[in-house]
Amino acid sequence: MSANAWITATVIVGGISTLAVYSFLIKENPFYRFFEHLFIGIAAGFLPVLTLKSLLWPRVFEPMLGLDIVQFPDGTFSGEYHSSILLYFFPMTFGMLYYCIYSKRFGWLAKLAIGFALGAQGGLAFKGFFAEMLPQLGSSFKPLVVIDQGGHALIWQSLENCFFVFTLLAVMYYFFFSFKRDGKVGEVVAMSGRWLMMVCFGAFFGSTVMARLALLVERVQFLLIDWYQALSNILA
Repeated sequence: MSANAWITATVIVGGISTLAVYSFLIKENPFYRFFEHLFIGIAAGFLPVLTLKSLLWPRVFEPMLGLDIVQFPDGTFSGEYHSSILLYFFPMTFGMLYYCIYSKRFGWLAKLAIGFALGAQGGLAFKGFFAEMLPQLGSSFKPLVVIDQGGHALIWQSLENCFFVFTLLAVMYYFFFSFKRDGKVGEVVAMSGRWLMMVCFGAFFGSTVMARLALLVERVQFLLIDWYQALSNILA
């Protein structure tokens, strides 16, 4: 099969797959379910191949077997083999305990690997939370009056900081349910925090819709240009 014929076949299959997925908008049907399972199967098969090709082989097996060391014509080598790389066998063996879950007798060994993975992920998530939240907490302390190096007040930047601080305090006040809000001022501040949150959520939702529409536009262009051209070449 020539390169052009292979590209045409790929475009044809891609267009049929796109129409199959979008057929779900009408109702769920066997045509959609077939391509859904096909996509999941391809993704499930692609992931281990990608892991082996991009991670395990170049970063684990090649250094372990010394295949990444090249011998030059003068007899010298590009690097020195370190036997400590064989220590990779220990975490690899421990990770293989996951497959003990298929054994009734040794199924308890899989719990060791699962517990270790959950503990490590929990620690990384805890560390990542503070690494993300603490900078945001520090950056929330903004000066209400911004003054440049010449001693002049920057009006617009000062107003932006004031609005930011008011939004932060209003939203936090809205979630203070441990005491009863008395007075109109408290209710106004709480309601302002609620409306400001709705504006933020609306902006997030709008950006999500725009991203999805960008994907839709790309697929529609593919169907109207590439796929239609490929069908025209076949039927002509």
